[in-house]
Amino acid sequence: MDHGSRFFYALEKTRGAKKHVTCLLAEDGTPLTEPVEMCRRARAFYASLFSPDPTDPGTCRVLWEELPAVSASDRDRLELPLTLAEFSEALRRMPTNKSPGMDMLTVEFYCVFWEVLGPDLVTVWAESRRVLPLSCR
Repeated sequence: MDHGSRFFYALEKTRGAKKHVTCLLAEDGTPLTEPVEMCRRARAFYASLFSPDPTDPGTCRVLWEELPAVSASDRDRLELPLTLAEFSEALRRMPTNKSPGMDMLTVEFYCVFWEVLGPDLVTVWAESRRVLPLSCR
């Protein structure tokens, strides 16, 4: 028994060593191997990568002028809460043998249990609209 454990421990140790970053390239292409230098370079790289790019207001104005506008009546209608009927229609139109969400439950599952789950799911969705960040909606 101990032999197998030693074997797998050594295997994991080898794999773990391959996961460590041992070198990064500086902006001029020279290799950085010191952990402090690598950390500084990684910070600078990601700070630059995720910083906002400057935008030209004139270009933005041209882009926005060409976008179609939603009428006030359509906007009001679109902002109404979704109904159970709309959810039911969306479920009916979904392709079968698919899992529409991260729960990995298939469309067929929701169809079979819709009368039980539907009203609660509509309530959960309506409540979550107010508390979830835009990226999760």
